[in-house]
Amino acid sequence: MAGGSAASVLNDLRKAALLSRPLTVGVAIASTAIANVPGMADAYNNWESIHSRLDTANKSFARNLGDKGKEGWIAADHDAFVDAVERYQEALESLRGYVKNIAGIVDELGDAYRAYWLALARVVAVLLAGVAIAAAMLATPYAAAGYARLQALGQLATQVIAVATSMLGKVVSAVAGGMSVYFAGKALVQMYNLQPTGDAKVDFSKAVIDTTGLPPFQQPPATPPGRPPAPPPSGGFEWREPKVGKPEPYHP
Repeated sequence: MAGGSAASVLNDLRKAALLSRPLTVGVAIASTAIANVPGMADAYNNWESIHSRLDTANKSFARNLGDKGKEGWIAADHDAFVDAVERYQEALESLRGYVKNIAGIVDELGDAYRAYWLALARVVAVLLAGVAIAAAMLATPYAAAGYARLQALGQLATQVIAVATSMLGKVVSAVAGGMSVYFAGKALVQMYNLQPTGDAKVDFSKAVIDTTGLPPFQQPPATPPGRPPAPPPSGGFEWREPKVGKPEPYHP
């Protein structure tokens, strides 16, 4: 819109302002409302595409994670894995909500600018017709009346442009204010509560790995051709796959 009809509207306003000096103020006011409306439309489509992908591909991925995690676990590992998958899904839904709101805000701004320039295009169409008639009067005995009409048309058009631009500014301010409250407000509050507390709090400057009771490192044995690599030997410890029970001792 800004690269097409907005530019043509401004050009027509500048041409009319050559005959009606008060209209130069209206041109200056309208120039403040130039925006990349096609870019807003592209941004809206991109955000909607991200929202759609978060709703389809990631849900399928999370479902596959849950299916793969049904077997092959020891003790409470499975519960921890399920909890992690659920937390991931919750965070994903929250992210989808943010993306959807951003898309809506961008679309709302684009609609406001499109409506603004379409309204100005209609005003300019009427203005040019009136200016043409008044300019033609300058070559007649009614030149004074024609000049007066040119000035009146310029003042009237400037007032209309000022009102429309003011309304557009209120819409943009309202949308920007809502965005700052929805995003910056929450983010600002949550920013001060990102550090883990309680049992989750870890001082990484003093964190150590307790290796007490763990077997010392040994080179793994040579792997025969065609067989998977074997873990290194460890005295008193037997390597087993998850959930593979050891046979009971034979009692004759």
